[in-house]
Amino acid sequence: MASPRRSWSLSLMPPEIIQEIFYKTPADALVRAKPTCKRWYALITDKSFIKEHFQRSQERFIRIFDKVQIMDPVTSRTSSVSPIPNGLHQHPYNINTLVHTLMVHCDGLMLVAYQCGWKYRSDESIFPNIAVWNPATRKIRWVEQAAGCITSTDYYGIGYNSDGDYKLVRFTCRPLVIEGFEDVPEVEIYEFKTSSWRTVGGKVDIDVEIERRCVSVMGNMYWVAYRWWNEGEKFIRVFDFSDETFKDICFCPPSYGDNSHLSCFNGDSLSLLQQDEVSKQIEVWVSSKLGDGDVSFSKYFSLSGPDLPALRVRDDKYYKTNPVYCFVKPKSVIVWCVGVEGEGDKVCSCCTLYEIDEDGVKSKRETERSYVRDYSHAFVCGYVYVPSMIPLPWARD
Repeated sequence: MASPRRSWSLSLMPPEIIQEIFYKTPADALVRAKPTCKRWYALITDKSFIKEHFQRSQERFIRIFDKVQIMDPVTSRTSSVSPIPNGLHQHPYNINTLVHTLMVHCDGLMLVAYQCGWKYRSDESIFPNIAVWNPATRKIRWVEQAAGCITSTDYYGIGYNSDGDYKLVRFTCRPLVIEGFEDVPEVEIYEFKTSSWRTVGGKVDIDVEIERRCVSVMGNMYWVAYRWWNEGEKFIRVFDFSDETFKDICFCPPSYGDNSHLSCFNGDSLSLLQQDEVSKQIEVWVSSKLGDGDVSFSKYFSLSGPDLPALRVRDDKYYKTNPVYCFVKPKSVIVWCVGVEGEGDKVCSCCTLYEIDEDGVKSKRETERSYVRDYSHAFVCGYVYVPSMIPLPWARD
């Protein structure tokens, strides 16, 4: 006689076991699981659980093209595909025009900033050009503009102060002079607690050029910068959200022109991936821990050889793609970059994933191939992103 089957249910397991299982469950799956029962909802929305889940989450690559795609860099599998949120897709400047869009990641939140020429922000006809978006929860909020002017030379950042309060920063490096109008460089802070902008006293040196590549680490924003009269001597400039000031924290290692890519390392340090466009030599540098006194870079590993891939693509105009990369093993990086094939109406964008360590290119996998009508769209790559259930700063859900 056959023994009766035992019924099994996750909800019948001890709470500590369920919690451990949920820690290993992707954020987007937990978001879908919230309505299952009150017990799960209470756990998944608990602040301490959300924080610990984020700390355990692994870095992903996110690419926004026709859809939002989130990919596991280790397996090269697309773990999530979802439509572009209507709030972004229907924006007059459209998120697909990523040549003119800046994105910065912070705690699973993406700062989206459209750079759209210049206009007075007091003009009521202007659509807000700054949004905060959580791809895992699919929540998005637009930030109202302050008084003044939107310019294509605006820089944006996202971070938080020592109390954990999220803020945005906006500044312009140089005065904008158009038909007699001069916009004096200033620094503005957006406080999510008060939903308002204010001007702070932080100075912006007008002789400093700040590169667009930036990263938010441990609540502060970091850029590669140089003084316009000495482009060869680059340094790291940070905006500290606790005291709301700019600081220059260290010099960068010698680079190959502008072919140096800034990212995060181990969650508390910076990294630079550099490649010589002629010899194809690759160098990876990492910094000492941020906030532990003097910061400096040391070489993590380097690689040379005739068969190394070009990790950055540029054309004769102004289109270019910067690779995104993350660290998954010691002395190893996984790099995701875009190649462009064809011309005219037959342009193909090819996304390729490389695993590179000090011994060479360990693997190469093509992850996507798309034919595009708009030439500029072929140069769209992605960003490093850590999925989280952290709510939008001023959302109450």
